[in-house]
Amino acid sequence: MIDGVIIKPLRKIPDDRGTIMKMQERSDLEFKGFGEIYFSTVYPGIVKGWHLHKEAVLNYAVVKGMIKLVLYDNREQSITRGEIQEIYLGDHNYCLVQIPPNVWNGFKGLGTDYAIIADLITITHDQDVMERLDPHKNDIISYNWETKDR
Repeated sequence: MIDGVIIKPLRKIPDDRGTIMKMQERSDLEFKGFGEIYFSTVYPGIVKGWHLHKEAVLNYAVVKGMIKLVLYDNREQSITRGEIQEIYLGDHNYCLVQIPPNVWNGFKGLGTDYAIIADLITITHDQDVMERLDPHKNDIISYNWETKDR
């Protein structure tokens, strides 16, 4: 597990009308503040990545579908520098994944329908410095997105 990454199971509260899906509360120990929340969709087999946020803490939860979230730690002083972490989240593993600044991340849509990812970040995008890499060909991260998913 990459240093500073938090994975927390989340609650789904069903009743006769539907389901409430909790994501994060101000009183949660891992709550780092609020900048903005946005939603992203990804189609099955499509990769969105690589992204690196220099200042923002990311908080991902998948509210529909499934994704494979992949993290890469390239931080100079990190005890987990050079490590890759795969996390499957969504319908079958509803959880919050908190990613500290300067950890590369990307995700791939799984299954047969699109996924909806919520991202609560600690500062707004226009206040953050962000880097991007091609998910398949770059000089920093050696990862094969095309391997069979479990």
